[in-house]
Amino acid sequence: MIAVLLALLTALTYGVANYLGPLLNRRLPLGGVLVVGQTASLVGALVLVAVRGGSTDRTGLWLGLAAGVLNGLALASFYTAAARGPISIVAPIGSTGAVVPVVVSMLQGERPSLLQLIGIPIAIAGVALAAARAAPQPDADPVAGVGLSIFAAAAFGAFLAVFAEASHHGATAAVLSSRISLLACTIAVVAAARLTWRVPRADIPSAALPGVLLVIGTAAYGIATTKGLVSIVAVLATLSPVVTVALAVVLLHERVIGRQRAGVAIALAGVVLLAAG
Repeated sequence: MIAVLLALLTALTYGVANYLGPLLNRRLPLGGVLVVGQTASLVGALVLVAVRGGSTDRTGLWLGLAAGVLNGLALASFYTAAARGPISIVAPIGSTGAVVPVVVSMLQGERPSLLQLIGIPIAIAGVALAAARAAPQPDADPVAGVGLSIFAAAAFGAFLAVFAEASHHGATAAVLSSRISLLACTIAVVAAARLTWRVPRADIPSAALPGVLLVIGTAAYGIATTKGLVSIVAVLATLSPVVTVALAVVLLHERVIGRQRAGVAIALAGVVLLAAG
């Protein structure tokens, strides 16, 4: 049960961070939100290591660094896909990354229960539906961004799988090494795209908050993978779109389309099956 609770904590913190990020970007430059957030995430990882301790071997170190790079590739490709194609198509595709760690872990010998095997595809399908947005404009190209969103989903799924393996060599060390490489990737992308990254001093704490939430969620996921089945933990951890949609409805009074409502209900049904198994 501890693994389930930690994975749900990951979904909660990621979901809140994904809700706050776009709001911050409405008044602050994207480059600044990304750099400040990931810097705060790295500081949080350093605090975690100082408080909790932890070490890793060379394999764990390289796996953690690779996980951070994969995370960076996933974020960059998803943002690019969202800029090129209709979000109603890009977002659901990008949310299916949990398929990758499920397949990898089962190939490595994990055997979820029958209820969990039923709950895995139900939860993933629910998340994809919950991530959907309003229908694209009639003149929008439905194919634009699809390839990149598929790549984003694969990269994020690979991050989940690689980070889980790194966590078995030392969960806190995996958090730290992955945050180091993710920050480096973020700075490289911001510099290459020539994005404005300066944030007013008074806005630094609010810009840092998503990064703090992300490192908490990442640490919770890493620990969860050492307590339970990766195939179950990864699916539960990727329920963050459900949290983001719920916050947008409650706090911003956004309209929820039918397939999003159905997605939330389906995802929650999947959670029940995964937890019951």
